[in-house]
Amino acid sequence: MVKFKSRFNLKERVGVVGFGKTGKALLDFLIEKGIFKNIFLYNDSVINEVKSKENYIKKGITFLIKGDDFSKLEEMDLIILSPGINARTERFNKIREKVKIVSEIEFASTFINSKIIAVTGTNGKSTTVSLIHHILKNNGVKSVLAGNIGIPFISQINDISNDSVVVLEVSSFQLEEIVGFRPYIAILLNVTPDHLDRYSCMEDYFSTKLNIFGNQKENDYMILNYNDHLIRNYRYRLYEAKKVFFSIKEVLEDGAFVRDNYIHLDFMSKEDRVSLDRVPLKGIHNLENILSSVIAARIMGIKPENIQKSIKDFKGLAHRMESLGKIGKVEFINDSKATNIDATLKSINSIDENMILILGNKDKGGDFKLLENSIKKRVYKVFLIGSAAHTIYNQLINIKEKLNFVEDFNEAVIRGYNLLKEKGGKVLLAPGCASFDMFDNFEHRGEVFKKEVILLRDRVKNG
Repeated sequence: MVKFKSRFNLKERVGVVGFGKTGKALLDFLIEKGIFKNIFLYNDSVINEVKSKENYIKKGITFLIKGDDFSKLEEMDLIILSPGINARTERFNKIREKVKIVSEIEFASTFINSKIIAVTGTNGKSTTVSLIHHILKNNGVKSVLAGNIGIPFISQINDISNDSVVVLEVSSFQLEEIVGFRPYIAILLNVTPDHLDRYSCMEDYFSTKLNIFGNQKENDYMILNYNDHLIRNYRYRLYEAKKVFFSIKEVLEDGAFVRDNYIHLDFMSKEDRVSLDRVPLKGIHNLENILSSVIAARIMGIKPENIQKSIKDFKGLAHRMESLGKIGKVEFINDSKATNIDATLKSINSIDENMILILGNKDKGGDFKLLENSIKKRVYKVFLIGSAAHTIYNQLINIKEKLNFVEDFNEAVIRGYNLLKEKGGKVLLAPGCASFDMFDNFEHRGEVFKKEVILLRDRVKNG
């Protein structure tokens, strides 16, 4: 059995909140380790997965389902939250007076002595952690990838040894309820408006991201984006860890920067460089992801020439500026992971050809007017889809001649192809919104888009 290095006053009862992927992983772990005598699962809605629920009941789990059952969480000795659960509400504040509430990453981190590389930011997290993991594995490091990328940290505990490196994607939601979570290397990629349906303002959102640095010590590292004005201007002297900035625009005397198609590394009393020749990841945002990954790998002792080799054979991730190939002269690009305005803006600005942009789905409180100038310069037509379509239309009313409503991806793909098939260009899915009005998640959205492109390709091929 794993020894629990508790920072909590544990007795008998633990409450897990949320019955998604993370909640189930927590239940499985708690059942296996036998740490608590009584395990409870609270969920805000009725659970339709009857067989799964029955299986857990047989293993001794007590289910609490919405309504009056919520008050029973006050009887717990510890509450562990799934990432999607917002505990910064009045109902949880009442419980917080009596019970310690922690996030899943906080709970999981108490079981390991391994170094953690944690990556947060509004955009680019998944690509960055995947690239870091790829570089480390390619160079003989025992690397375990987990977190917000879709692999609950707690589900990987049994595979983590003291000489492993844990590479974690960490969202602001996961950072809301940490106590002692301490990464050896913490990366903050960028901070732009997002999740403003959950946070009261940008300052609130930004301060939650900064929790990633709160427990670091003087021998730890902070990797920071110099080109993000919020990040650059923050008072980082408040934190103990060593600061390493990266920039794609400025030459830094102490940090990492890009010049003459090389990443120049000037920190840790060393001067190295890594070539960007034949790097498969394209776009400004991916260059920032690469820079931060290279710094992390260099801190971990990977040689520059080996970092360079690993970057060149990194394939990238699905649904992130993923080319679906061409049909005639028209290329389709799936950037379903662009779930906020800044991600969409960077995607638009990375394309120079004739472009049709697909925007929409569930609005998260974003300001779509920020896209107006780039759409004017670069986008031929915009297709608006989903529940946010009319909101976006109203915000972009100054360029209404470019705006078109579509019912679904079938219509968007066919109309996009017909508009561009003579002159050529790109159809870009970069929605700037969450997916939940029409899809299960951004992956599901991306797969539906891919399916429609494949169907169109078959129709064109068969005449």
